[in-house]
Amino acid sequence: MAFPPKLVVEQLTVMDAELFRKVLPSQCLVSTWGKRNKPSNEHLAPTLQATLDHIRRVASLVITPCLGDPSMRVPDRARVVEHWIQVAQECKILKNFSSPCTVISALQKTSTNHLKNTQRKFPWRSLKNLRSAIAKTSP
Repeated sequence: MAFPPKLVVEQLTVMDAELFRKVLPSQCLVSTWGKRNKPSNEHLAPTLQATLDHIRRVASLVITPCLGDPSMRVPDRARVVEHWIQVAQECKILKNFSSPCTVISALQKTSTNHLKNTQRKFPWRSLKNLRSAIAKTSP
């Protein structure tokens, strides 16, 4: 939250572009590449492994502020969620479709979804609307 959403998006977009540029289409044909922490991931191309690691780091960046500090107050958590939704919306403007999907998935994880008081303070419907808008416009 120390950085404005637009700056975060620009950096995520640069990192995503660098990673995806290195992935060869033939590397995407491996059917098990999306399965996490499985011994079968050892055969993954380094470019795919780097991409998956990046996605996990972004998801952790989204979740950690909400769950990492048990003394955080509900309004503060709601501001964190709102910040990340703004990041996802800015991603859409830059036609970055990977990062907002990661952000939305992280916000919808069971661990963050169980923050009932935060849900009351934040309009989660806007998250669902954003997800459907991204799905309609992604290539």
